[in-house]
Amino acid sequence: MTKYLVRANYNGSGFKGMVSNPSDRGKAIKGMTAALGITTDCIYFSPSTGEAVMIIDSDADKNARLMMVVMSSDTFTGGSIIDLIDTDSMLSAMQDSGSLLGTYKSTTD
Repeated sequence: MTKYLVRANYNGSGFKGMVSNPSDRGKAIKGMTAALGITTDCIYFSPSTGEAVMIIDSDADKNARLMMVVMSSDTFTGGSIIDLIDTDSMLSAMQDSGSLLGTYKSTTD
């Protein structure tokens, strides 16, 4: 599976629910992601941006399901799932790409 950075922006209803009924949102999130077959590496909250922020191990199909569940909860205004690669993979991508520079010919050339 691939690592992803997930960001979900709470809306007013989400904040109201957390203040009215405090509970461990990390536990709730881990339960949901586990049910989807997603491994949650870590969860953080950013009070200054109103977001839940996570690093997960997942794939595109599971991510689609995650977004459907999260966004249908009426707790968030939006979110994003960003793919991540480690520095070794990035170096490899740089090297492979460098060897291909100039090989693509545009239709306007």
